[in-house]
Amino acid sequence: MFRVILIVLLVTFSTAINGKFVPTHSAVLDEDNYYLYWLYTKETITFEVQAKTTGYVGFGISPNGGMANSDIVIGWVKDGQKYFKDRFATGKSTPVVDTSQDWTLVTASDNGTWTSLRFTRKLKTCDTKQDIDITESTARVIWSYHTADPASETGTLPQHTKRGTKSLQLLSYGAGLLKTPTIPDDAIYFDILQPNVSVPSDDTTYYCAGFKIPEYSQKHHVIKMEPVIQKGHETLVHHILVYACYKPVNDSLHGFHGVCQNKNMPKEFNCISTMFAWAIGGGAFYFPEHTGYPLGAEDSPKFLIIETHFDNPNKRSDYVDASGFRLTLTTKLRQYDAAILANGHAVTHGEIIPPGVANFKTVGICPSQCTSQAMASQPQGVKIFYALLHSHLLGRKIHVRHIRNGIELPLISFDNEYDFNYQEGRILEKEVTLLPGDEIRTECVTDSTARTSLTLGGRSTREEMCLSFLMFYPAIDLTRCLSSPIPKYLINIAVSDASNINITTGNMYVSRCQFKEVKITL
Repeated sequence: MFRVILIVLLVTFSTAINGKFVPTHSAVLDEDNYYLYWLYTKETITFEVQAKTTGYVGFGISPNGGMANSDIVIGWVKDGQKYFKDRFATGKSTPVVDTSQDWTLVTASDNGTWTSLRFTRKLKTCDTKQDIDITESTARVIWSYHTADPASETGTLPQHTKRGTKSLQLLSYGAGLLKTPTIPDDAIYFDILQPNVSVPSDDTTYYCAGFKIPEYSQKHHVIKMEPVIQKGHETLVHHILVYACYKPVNDSLHGFHGVCQNKNMPKEFNCISTMFAWAIGGGAFYFPEHTGYPLGAEDSPKFLIIETHFDNPNKRSDYVDASGFRLTLTTKLRQYDAAILANGHAVTHGEIIPPGVANFKTVGICPSQCTSQAMASQPQGVKIFYALLHSHLLGRKIHVRHIRNGIELPLISFDNEYDFNYQEGRILEKEVTLLPGDEIRTECVTDSTARTSLTLGGRSTREEMCLSFLMFYPAIDLTRCLSSPIPKYLINIAVSDASNINITTGNMYVSRCQFKEVKITL
């Protein structure tokens, strides 16, 4: 799920310093061969691609990672002449020249080893047929290059020597930033890693391990959470949750590990307070400079549980994993203690998605009663600064809606191009104030047209989830706010036209507010 968190003023995303291109973001598209740099403003985005070739270089935005219907640019330098065209791909063939040339070449060079192209475009053009808008949603970037220049600009291009695709957040205040916060000199580190686990040969395994937090003589703030994913296990480790235990846990359970749902797991491992969440595709997470997660204080957790979702579709039995997190802590305390709220549909078989439906909506509700109770002593509310959106294979769109006194406010976060294999957390451009009595709805749109039977909610990769993890400050005790439909209404969903079902109306759902170690049902 998480990459880099940094509160950045919009002025930081300037187009140049003294006329020089100064990118704010970067991504490696092909190790040692193809690099992408970019910056954006409110209206435009500028890219620079650097490819290890003296031939042509291609770059584009795709609706799904493939060639068809992609918005593409192709350029090269030959005998000192620069060639560059805005193109559109109709399939696996030479992209045709776009009738509206909306990409503009800024500069191009070829030094005999590398070819560099810099080009710019409006985020939203008027070409609705052959351009793809660049938004806050996940973008499927495609890239290619060839070792030779084309014979001409108008003829058929030789098929690429190499191509690929990568999902990115192009309009991000966190993911892909070139500049990251400075770690203070007094920082210390604490690793929580799976203890060389022999991963079961099941297609889905949730594996838990417990860790006693070191005894600190004073309060610390966690200011960075960095995933440590074992090399070669990047697709095996699908997501990791860290739970904080506020009830006493015997020190002898430090290092205890096993399958989370095993009946022999210690009852003390049933901790419900989410401390951190990460998912495939995410990177290091830096807390904003005015927040940190508290450890070492008298009321801080003393024990952590790490829960790893191993996605093993080929049911291999030879994986041994030691993935987890490195926590960075400091005694230089920030202004606020931060916390995280898990919101959405309860992870149960009560989530039902019928087969053959292209746009089926699942909703999880955190009602006004929960936020009123949670912030009874915090009338000014809390500030949400970060969101991680989570679904499984059928997920296509996720919206986190915000309702106050029956009036819908702007979305807290959204992704209209959700990618199961790229679940990077999102910095909010503006912190969102959540007041007592506000309602949060996490909505997931799924596509089950390729399935012939019901899909149920659950932990397996082929089952579904609909969750959002919202980080906020100052910390309050509310840690989960999940809902599910009342069972008697599930029969209606199963036998009715799915397009006419709305499980959020009336009294058709039940919500559960969880305050650290306490659960309340509404």
